[in-house]
This record gives sequence, structure tokens and C-alpha cells, in this order.
Amino acid sequence: MTNEINQTAAFFNGNYTTMDQVRISPFDRGFLLGDSIYEAVPAYDGEMLDYERHGQRLLNGLNTVGIESPYTLEGWKEVIEPLIAKDQPAQLLYIQVSRGDEQMRKHRFPVNAKPTVLIFAIPFTVPFDENYLGCAGHLQEDLRWKRCNVKSTSLMGNVLAYHELYSNGVANDEALLVRDGYVVEAPSSNLFMVKDGIIFTPPVDNILPGVTRDLTIDIATAQGMTVREEAPTVDMLKNADEVWVTNSMEELKPVITVDGETIGNGVPGKVWLQLFRSFQALK
Repeated sequence: MTNEINQTAAFFNGNYTTMDQVRISPFDRGFLLGDSIYEAVPAYDGEMLDYERHGQRLLNGLNTVGIESPYTLEGWKEVIEPLIAKDQPAQLLYIQVSRGDEQMRKHRFPVNAKPTVLIFAIPFTVPFDENYLGCAGHLQEDLRWKRCNVKSTSLMGNVLAYHELYSNGVANDEALLVRDGYVVEAPSSNLFMVKDGIIFTPPVDNILPGVTRDLTIDIATAQGMTVREEAPTVDMLKNADEVWVTNSMEELKPVITVDGETIGNGVPGKVWLQLFRSFQALK
């Protein structure tokens, strides 16, 4: 497996190569300071899913932190496409852009460096189908920085949330992050809940603007469902009829308990199932 990963095709600073040939400077600000933006785009059977939203999110993130994008929206697509294997059922295209390498370590500006660009594709398998029985959710205080709308590689808060699950012996469960009494998202996923036929999902004012989240909202509204962009309180979530989280690799993942309290009937619900099936058709 290691050799297979080493031979994975990559794009690094203008050249196509393999991962074992990539050399990132120890002075790169992405490595030293987490001063970088990333994006992850799923591709199914050789075609990226909703590239425009993913690409625009990458451009928005770079603009927000003041890193000049080396490519336009269309330019990024042209660079990425040669890395997509047409014979792979599912791949994740990972893109990372750091502020660059100044051959020194400093926090202050100005920075005299060109952005470092790394792109590679990794095969993945969606971990469950519509027969999945759901996972447990565990509430945690949201300890992350206050710019969660920026898809930065500074992810220590997210990592520690998953470390807490691991330390508690529930590594495969989901952390649900609470901020000021509201459940806002999971460490790498957006949050949805259903109550009395209405779908609730937190607004993207200070959470990650997830593309799978947007696609789920599009599908739901197209099917006549009511979607409210409101963050639930802890009590609302525990009393929901259904709960699930969304991200690019796990797609729509149902949560059947929250801190040991059963959600709905304790199984993935009918709204989730309808949307999950529609998402598979969209792919």
C-alpha cells in the first residue's frame, strides 16, 4: 500500500509528477504555520461532482486569507482533470495552496514568496449504503478558532475532537460541536436534523460552507421539502426525529443517538433515506 501511495499521480508547483517525488520545504508556511487553504473534490467514474462550487470555495478561501490564486476557476479545473483516473469508481481530489516558502520562519508580513500548490487524487469507497444502521453522536464544546468558514489546514481543533472520541473508545462515532448552546456542525461535516417534517441545518455564517450540504439542500427543496437554515439547540437536537451529517467522502451519514439518547426510532429515518437515494442518483 505504501508503494502504491508513493506512486500516486500529483501536481506540484506547475509540474505533474508522483507523490514520492514531491519535496516541500521545511520553511513552507503551510508546514510551519498552517498558513494554507485546502479543498477536496469528489470524482465518480472520472467526473468531478459539482466542481464549480468546490472550485469557487477554494478561490473564496484564498481571497479571504490574502493568498493570490495561481489559477482562475477554469484554470484550476484544467490542472486537476489530468489527475482523475477514468477507471476509478470514486476518488477524492485534494488541493492545497500555502502562502509559500521564504526560506525563513516569521509570522509578519509582507511575505515574499510564491504560493505552493499540491494536488493529488486518492481512491475512496463510500463507507456505507442505505442499509447502514447509523452511528452515535457525542456532544463536545466547540474549541476551534473563530473563522470556521475558512477551509484552512489549521485543523488542530478538529483533530482534537476526533482524538477525544478515540480516547473514549468510540473512534467510529461522530462528534457534534456545541457553540453558545447551539449545535453547529461536526469536525469535518455539516449537520442536519428533521423535526415534524421540517429539515433544519445551521447557517454558514461561521461554519464550513459544505458543498455536500448545499447539494442536500438543493435535492430537498427540489422535492418540495421545507429547509430552515437554523442551528438547533442541544434540546432540539436530542428531540429531533432524524439527524445526519454530510461531507464529501461519507456523503449523508445518519446519527441515531446523541449522548446516549435515542433519536426518533433509533434507526436512520425516511427523510434521510429519500435524500440519500437521490444523492446516489445525482452522482
